Amino acid sequence: MDPKIFFVKFENSDIKGTPEGHQDEGKTRKCRGSWCLVLMTVCLGLICALLLAYILLQHITITAERDLLKSYTNTVQEFNQTINSLKGNNTNLMIEKAQLQNNFSSLSRKKLELETRVNSLTAEKSQLQRSVDSLSQKKLELETKVNSLTAEKSQLQRSVDSLSQKKLELETRVNNLTAEKNQLQNSLNSSSQKNLQLETRVNNLTAEKNQLNRSVDSLSQKKLELETRVKNLTAEKNQLQNSLNSSSQKNLQLETKVNSLTAEKSQLQRSVDSLSQKNLELETRVNSLTAEKSQLQNNLNSLNQKNLELESKVTSLNNELQKVNDKGNRLGWFFLTPQLSWSASRQYCKDRGGDLIILNTEVKQRFITSILRENVWIGLNDIQQEGIMRWVDNSALNQRFWYSGEPNNAWGNEDCVELYYSVPLQNWNDLSCTYSRKGVCEK
Repeated sequence: MDPKIFFVKFENSDIKGTPEGHQDEGKTRKCRGSWCLVLMTVCLGLICALLLAYILLQHITITAERDLLKSYTNTVQEFNQTINSLKGNNTNLMIEKAQLQNNFSSLSRKKLELETRVNSLTAEKSQLQRSVDSLSQKKLELETKVNSLTAEKSQLQRSVDSLSQKKLELETRVNNLTAEKNQLQNSLNSSSQKNLQLETRVNNLTAEKNQLNRSVDSLSQKKLELETRVKNLTAEKNQLQNSLNSSSQKNLQLETKVNSLTAEKSQLQRSVDSLSQKNLELETRVNSLTAEKSQLQNNLNSLNQKNLELESKVTSLNNELQKVNDKGNRLGWFFLTPQLSWSASRQYCKDRGGDLIILNTEVKQRFITSILRENVWIGLNDIQQEGIMRWVDNSALNQRFWYSGEPNNAWGNEDCVELYYSVPLQNWNDLSCTYSRKGVCEK
């Protein structure tokens, strides 16, 4: 809601005459003056009532915006489990930054127009200046508070958009892992199906082998019968010497038949050997497939284990973020100072009810790094005692995120700490406190 000021301009155009007149004209003027005074009193009361109504509306609006901020904070807490992979889309953020700068410029122009309008109206409100001055002061304070809440709302919206983008990226990665898991499961099912087919084929070959063994046994039985028959024929030869020629002929035929059967037996034996060799090859292949199946199962178990570790780490980070929220460090209550020295940046934060940021958890460190676009001051220094870093609340430094080779106190006076925005995690550097940097404030 745009702030408005209501003014009433009184023009005493109905009173005419000279300062020196007749007694009747004096009474008339006195009556009219009393009437104008009453009218001015009534108008002043109406203006006060309107301003009171405006202040109540502003209070209701600010309360609604606070509720909206709480709603946004709850939305941010729902996205906490996805913070481990936070990587913002730089192009979209720059576009949003340009849009927000345009909005800020538009608001600045409107503010200038309002100030111009207030100045022009101030020239017309000389009779009510004392009353309006106090109300104007309250109006300016309310405008400052509204602008501050608007800026904090915009910053919170940017944070929510960034977290939404990172959540989508994490969901895409989870979907990819799920697809790979399903593909491995399909491969495992296919291998199991092939294994069953091979086992069926081995069983069939085993049955065929048993049938061939039975055939060989049958042929061996026939061979024994033929040998018995030959012996019988030999006995008949002794008894039937006269039919020797015909018997010899039959003996030759039998020997030929026996030789043929022997050749068939040898061929069957070779077939049995070949089948045995194929059986060994199939058993080797089955063993190889079994080993591949075991390896796939191990890979699947490894993926499940990694998945459990990732879920455990996400849960741990979520718990850390919850602890941060419980201490009052809610995401979104950050703002930047202008380009100042470390001490001036801290004073800028203090003047606005905050202090330079304390990065004592990995979650907070990653989040702040992800939303920055330039190097900034943080609330860490060793000004009081060289080599002993302490936070601005005088707490000790426990978790460290120093850049490689830092802190090194290169010039002998590097007592303050800046954050490299272009390095993902280990991005702290000690620097002289006199350098100009923007500082990150937190409330």
